[in-house]
Amino acid sequence: MTALKDVMDPELHISIVNLQMVKNIDLEEDKVKIQIALTVGGCPLSKTISSDVQKAVMKLPGVKQVDVETTVMTKQELEQLRTKIQSQMVQAATDAHAPGSPMPPGINRLERKGIRNVIAIMSGKGGVGKSFVTGFLAVQLTRLGYQVGILDADITGPSIAKMFGLKGPLHITPDKQVLPAISKTGIKVVSMNLILEEPQMPVIVRGPIINSVIRQMFQDIEWGNLHFLLVDLPPGTSDAPLTVFQSLPLQGVIVVTTPQDLALMVVAKAINMAKTLSEQIANVKILGLIENMSYVVCTHCAERMEVFGRSKGEEAAKRAGIPFLGSMPIDPEIARLADLGKIEDYSNPLFEDVTNAVRVNATKLLEPIPGAMPIAWSESKSS
Repeated sequence: MTALKDVMDPELHISIVNLQMVKNIDLEEDKVKIQIALTVGGCPLSKTISSDVQKAVMKLPGVKQVDVETTVMTKQELEQLRTKIQSQMVQAATDAHAPGSPMPPGINRLERKGIRNVIAIMSGKGGVGKSFVTGFLAVQLTRLGYQVGILDADITGPSIAKMFGLKGPLHITPDKQVLPAISKTGIKVVSMNLILEEPQMPVIVRGPIINSVIRQMFQDIEWGNLHFLLVDLPPGTSDAPLTVFQSLPLQGVIVVTTPQDLALMVVAKAINMAKTLSEQIANVKILGLIENMSYVVCTHCAERMEVFGRSKGEEAAKRAGIPFLGSMPIDPEIARLADLGKIEDYSNPLFEDVTNAVRVNATKLLEPIPGAMPIAWSESKSS
């Protein structure tokens, strides 16, 4: 068991002993038989785990043969594992401010490297337009001359690559560096759809693996120097958002909602989560609230119609004690361009106002941004 503590799960980067994957060990003279319970049936990395187990145990004196048998964890065991890892992450977030406090294995906070500001776009509810807000903010910030990247952390429902007309696979350099895809205006993008061989196939994974994938998409990608990395979070307040708050070097959060009371009620949960974790993790600021789909302008009479009810975003932001960054209308042109992968062709003065509000708040609350550094488009590589 001591030797097996050095064997790491390739996806979770946690010892198989700590994950309680070692179920049985039989010793018979110089032969050892070990039973390993995998977290996922049909795991493509099962051979890697078995090989690592064999190598670790063969180093022990007197051992001449190691046989590894793999099974699959029960539903109850997986739930216990998920709860254990999640509780470790919450505890790590709580203790992050204490100097010298040890982090649980595998969930240490990553370094920013050449990325100046990391900002998450989140909401407690799905369907409010987080991905569009992420995309248009990236486009507008790029137009202002900033170098911008997008990490699509919605592992099971990615949409960023489609909006920008990008296709995989990601390029790997001869020295094994993985490069993000680059849009036609120079925005660097990493999304699960750029990693899968078949983008239309579903990603069926459990929470701990999603956590590991998000970390790898940040850490193992050669992002280079960026003014902003925008992280498009999936809806909710569970594993993926918690991973981003605890593991990524997050500095700012933007919350997205729509006018309906139902949306505002659920989004309030996300705001409270962001506030709680922001208090526990130094230098994470809530930059403000954006109300999406606030109204639509009739193409015939130019009348402004609040199809989802009266705008409540500013009131909600005031109650929460966070800045209100502005309201954005429903525009059919957005859906058309996003379907064509041409979201960078969209322009709307109203959205420029929202972007400026984000930029001003980021400049005040995050790491100071010096004069904009225009991108040399001639050096950009199209996907």
